Amino acid sequence: MENSRKIQIKRTLKWLTAYLSVLLIVAAGYQGYRYWQASKVAIASIESETVYNAPDVAETTAVKAAATVPSTYNLTVPYAGQAPFSNWTVHAESCEEAALYMYRGYLDNISYPNGRVPEAEADTAFRAMKQWQINSYGSEPDLTMTALGDLAKSYYGYTPTVTKNITADDIKEAIAAGHPVIVPVMTHSLENSMYGPVTVYHVVLIKGYDETGVFTNDAGVGNGPNHHYDWNVLWQAIDAQTAKMNQGREMLYLVR
Repeated sequence: MENSRKIQIKRTLKWLTAYLSVLLIVAAGYQGYRYWQASKVAIASIESETVYNAPDVAETTAVKAAATVPSTYNLTVPYAGQAPFSNWTVHAESCEEAALYMYRGYLDNISYPNGRVPEAEADTAFRAMKQWQINSYGSEPDLTMTALGDLAKSYYGYTPTVTKNITADDIKEAIAAGHPVIVPVMTHSLENSMYGPVTVYHVVLIKGYDETGVFTNDAGVGNGPNHHYDWNVLWQAIDAQTAKMNQGREMLYLVR
């Protein structure tokens, strides 16, 4: 009888041990399953977040880029006519000197009465620049944007940037970043009645823009300060100089 009870107890213990083992295996499997499911959810969440955020980043960049180029912008640049005291005999070719001297006033933040460089100051400055070119080049030639940039670097120590194949956006972006730009034109293609009877090569400093065109300090005419030219007029004037100067749609800006 005693032996039978012992056998029964051993069987019961074996059964309990087996049952507990099964429970442990099931519990471990369940925990592993929960962990696997949680991992899937986390991965899905990360993937979803990445896909969702990508357009947001691109959109934010686009918004920031648009914000840096407003629809209208106009820099304050002092004006200088290219022929001080109306002395066209001396200053008929002084448009490049005038453009550089206006740029100098802007970079040096010089304030003039009524925003105009005094004629005596302009006359002295232009003559000195013209003489420097004669001494250095042997003459005072018409200057391409690249050559004008080299003059600005040699004479004032500025760093020039010439951009080719420009668009309206290039002009807007430069000005919105604080850089007036200088462009090459032929005078009559600007459709300004103040120009003389013969069309000639000329450079114009652009200081601002709006949706319809650009604001210029055009040194060649009496109505030059802050003079507005429509975009189509500007492009036809730039295109017209290509045959003479072998330049396309180019612009120059300067930094210290």
